[in-house]
Amino acid sequence: MLVPQVIDLFWAAIEKEVAACGRLGLFDRMRRVARRLPYPARRRLFAQVHRQLGGSLNLIVSAAAFLPPSLQQAWEDIGVVVMQGYGATECGVASATSQRGHGLGTVGRTIPPVRVKLAEDGEVLVAGPTLFGGYWCDPATTAASFTTDGWYKTGDIGRHDKRGNLILMGRKKDIIVLPNGLNVYPEDVENALRTAGLRDAVVVETLPGRIEAVVLAPGDPILPQPGEPADLTRAPQIDDPFKARSTIEAAVRAANSTLAVHQRVVAWRLWPDADFPRTHTFKVQRDRVRAWAVVDEPLPVREEGHSPAESGRGKRP
Repeated sequence: MLVPQVIDLFWAAIEKEVAACGRLGLFDRMRRVARRLPYPARRRLFAQVHRQLGGSLNLIVSAAAFLPPSLQQAWEDIGVVVMQGYGATECGVASATSQRGHGLGTVGRTIPPVRVKLAEDGEVLVAGPTLFGGYWCDPATTAASFTTDGWYKTGDIGRHDKRGNLILMGRKKDIIVLPNGLNVYPEDVENALRTAGLRDAVVVETLPGRIEAVVLAPGDPILPQPGEPADLTRAPQIDDPFKARSTIEAAVRAANSTLAVHQRVVAWRLWPDADFPRTHTFKVQRDRVRAWAVVDEPLPVREEGHSPAESGRGKRP
């Protein structure tokens, strides 16, 4: 059982090993073939990788933060099932996937006797015997956290697929409501950016209707080593600034091509540190990123083929 950032760290190490051998292209092609095969066949196809992992890794359980579907897909391509659990301190586990049912991007079905339903605005509501009684000596916050009929308001927005699996769409407070009334769920855009090659990004609305991305410099994910707290406030190491910029711009353009018009990123900003500020469970502290984004200057998303001189103002990596 791991938080998503640790799962990502292990996957980045695998890709780094493969790239060092000059086989990343072959590795990606094998993954596309493998996802059509049963899991035992996938494990045989990637037997060399599994030997490096000890030979018996077949299940990872993700919890505590959002798991990008592309990261889940990567592990499952090589024959490792990735399950997810969803819940909160206030209500315990509300739903979970299983080894038989672990669809991409879902957090599974409700586990009785817990009950889950969606409010009219899509907020996930939870009830049942695992529900907490309230916040210590804070009746106002307790009252605000429950519906009038006793359901706990999680603050998460979700929907159910045709099989009854819960799909989380983001935090209610993070949803971007555009001037035209359309909603943008930052996690959808961030996952598109990840699929396009950016390891981590935070999508923000800097002005009404203006969607921008704050991104980390290209490279491996950051995680503290045992007994050594990582210095996440140090400047990122960028050997070739223009190459880094080109990589980011290409990824943003690729992501935009898969998104609806109202979801598309119009500019990006390079986060000045090695990693985003995070909670103790490695969730990104979005409020701090948003606060920084309103004072930094963005780099516009250029059309492919434009020269750097045509891209306007903004900070370079």
